[in-house]
Amino acid sequence: MKRFVFLFGITVIGILAAVPVHALSGLRLMTVECGARPVGMGGAFTAVIRDPYSFGYNPAAVHGVVGLNGSLGHNTHWENVNIESGYLAFAKKDVTFGFGLKFGAVDDLQGRNDSIPSSDYIPFDAQDIAIKGGASYAFTEKLTLGFGLGYMFEKIESYRGSAFNFDLGLLFNARPDLTVGVAVLNIGSGIELRRESYDIPTTVRAGAAYTYDNLMASADVVMFDDDAEEGMDLRGHLGGEYALTPEFTVRAGYRLGYESKSISAGFGFSKRNFRIDYAFLPYSNELDDSHLINLTFSQ
Repeated sequence: MKRFVFLFGITVIGILAAVPVHALSGLRLMTVECGARPVGMGGAFTAVIRDPYSFGYNPAAVHGVVGLNGSLGHNTHWENVNIESGYLAFAKKDVTFGFGLKFGAVDDLQGRNDSIPSSDYIPFDAQDIAIKGGASYAFTEKLTLGFGLGYMFEKIESYRGSAFNFDLGLLFNARPDLTVGVAVLNIGSGIELRRESYDIPTTVRAGAAYTYDNLMASADVVMFDDDAEEGMDLRGHLGGEYALTPEFTVRAGYRLGYESKSISAGFGFSKRNFRIDYAFLPYSNELDDSHLINLTFSQ
C-alpha cells in the first residue's frame, strides 16, 4: 500500500508541475463539455471508467474497455454554436488505446472591416478542430497511467492558427467500488492568430467516482485557464446516474462556480450493443439551452 501511495503522489505532483499558472487562451470551443453521459452527470467524469468519452476527460480512465467501443455525439450549444464529437477506444493486450475528434463551429458572427470605413456589419464564422490519440497502461492493479497527443486548429474569418498538445492522466483504484482520477489536458505550445499569440486552454481535473449497487456518484474539482490577470479558475462538478432497469438509466448533475450554468439532467437507453444518451443543460443570462445526444456502440 505504501508503494501505491508513493507512486500516486509522485504522479500527481508531476502532473500539476506541468501546468502553467497564467495563460490567455484561444480555442474556447474546445473547452465545452462534450458527451451526453458526462454532461448529464454534471461534467464530473474524471474518474468514470471504461466509456469512450472517458478518454476526453482523463486518458487513464479509458483503460479496461472490452472489445471495440465508440461514440458519436452532437451538441447544440446555444443558438448558432454546434459541436460534433466522436471517441473510439479498444484494448490490445495490456494497453488500451483511445482516439478523439471534436469540431466546433459558430455561424453568423458580425464584424467590421477596419480598413473600409462603413457602418455595415460583415458576416463571418469560426471553427475549432481538435484531434487526439493516446494510450493507457496499468502499472499495478491499482495504478493506471495514460497520455494523449493532439493537434488543435482554429479558423476565425480568414485567420488560421494551430498548436500541438498532450494530456497526462492517472487513475487510482482505491477499492473495487471507488476510483480516483487526476488529469491535465491540453498542455502545449501557444497558437498565433492575427499576429497575436495565445496559450491553448489547459485544464486540470481531479475527481472520484463511487459505485453502490445500481447507483454511481461522482465529483470533480476542475481548474482551467481564464485570463492573464486571474490565472486558473476553480470550479466544482457533482453528478450521478442510477440504473432504473438494465436498459434505462437516469442522470443528474450540478456545477459550482459558473455564472450561467449549474444543473443538468439526462438519460440513457441501451439495447444489445448500442446505447442512446441524451442530456439537457440549461443556461441563464439570456443564453440558449444546450442539448446533447450520443450514439454509443460496443463489440
